[in-house]
Amino acid sequence: MTSRLVIDPLSRVEGHGRVELALDGNRLTDVRLRLLESPRLFESLLVGRRFDEVPELICRICAICSAVHKLTALRAVEAALAVEVPLLANSLRELLLLGGHVQSHALHLFCLILPDFDQQQSLVPLLKNRDWLAERGVALKAYGNRVQEVVGGRVIHPVNPVVGGMSYRPGESQLRELLQETVGWLQIWPELAGAFAARCRWPAAIAAAGVPLAVGSEGGYGLVGEQLRFGPGQSVAVDDYAELLAEQTVSHSHAKDADGEQGPFLVGALARVKLAAAEGVGEGLVPEADHIHANNLAQLNETGWALQRIRDLLEALLSTEPNAPLKGRVVEGAGVGTAAMEAPRGLLIHHYLLDEWGRVVKADVVTPTAINQRIIARQLFADLAGIDQPVQLKEVAERVVRAYDPCISCAVHLCPVGRS
Repeated sequence: MTSRLVIDPLSRVEGHGRVELALDGNRLTDVRLRLLESPRLFESLLVGRRFDEVPELICRICAICSAVHKLTALRAVEAALAVEVPLLANSLRELLLLGGHVQSHALHLFCLILPDFDQQQSLVPLLKNRDWLAERGVALKAYGNRVQEVVGGRVIHPVNPVVGGMSYRPGESQLRELLQETVGWLQIWPELAGAFAARCRWPAAIAAAGVPLAVGSEGGYGLVGEQLRFGPGQSVAVDDYAELLAEQTVSHSHAKDADGEQGPFLVGALARVKLAAAEGVGEGLVPEADHIHANNLAQLNETGWALQRIRDLLEALLSTEPNAPLKGRVVEGAGVGTAAMEAPRGLLIHHYLLDEWGRVVKADVVTPTAINQRIIARQLFADLAGIDQPVQLKEVAERVVRAYDPCISCAVHLCPVGRS
């Protein structure tokens, strides 16, 4: 007898979605991941707008991911206009990007994942019981927010980054206070990371599916680059992203599916650390486990790396010439620009075509969750295939989806509503 099990809503993920499981008796026959957040239509909204409006508007896709969306949009617009961004501005932008990664990883690991280890429905019972790990996790998220506020001008939708560079340099006292706080986090990080790893309780799972895909960063582990890497010695230029990722609408989801002949792809922290290790960098960031829940451990390891990088950037900024330039020359005009950065959840691509007045003719945004959408469904089918109890199916399905740290608000930025 055929039946259908619907997991609606998916809990402890950003945005609204559900999983539909088709069963023939106790045998799983099909899985569908439906991302049901209302379509946002940002790409159409940008058409006709001036180039300097683009970053301000597009970062409204998501509050959690606002910094990386703005920074990626800025890089794409600057590429279209051939703007040279000063070194100091790039350092401040990297600091802002890292703050976003710390706050997002802390939110995911300690607020959304941690309750699963104690079979709780939310973080609230842990905080009521003064759970040390939960309290430290929330404090770490607040620290990441402070980095974004000091560098970006406010916690979400930063105002300091502008086309050409940055509007201002944070005060020395602010940077010193941030450095002191960062050093404090680095001192307790081994204990904090060890406590999280000790609490981990994962459901049975096979190896993570998908071809890892990430930005190829020059000079070591990083989040920005000009290549899209999908294996040792295998990459394409960011400008040629459409050759690798073809977006298409799917009837069962409000988000486009982004895939290609080399895929299906896996993006996110696990993909980043695996690809980096294959190139001889970041070996210590790769978790021992190979299932998709290891993405959470990769995020944990990456958070420790981000704290170290924030410290190094702050120390360098405090020794930088106070009058160093912050903004390059910007001349409006026609052009086409593409940029890729690593959002906390994976590869993010922005592409803009500008006319002779510097207005947007075409906009394309490819988000991590859109890329992961297909592989999530495939992983669900693989990890749920041997389970025949509805309660366990629901629990494991939610945990598999949650492991990818999906951002559904970002994923539904453009697609018209589909009907199954």
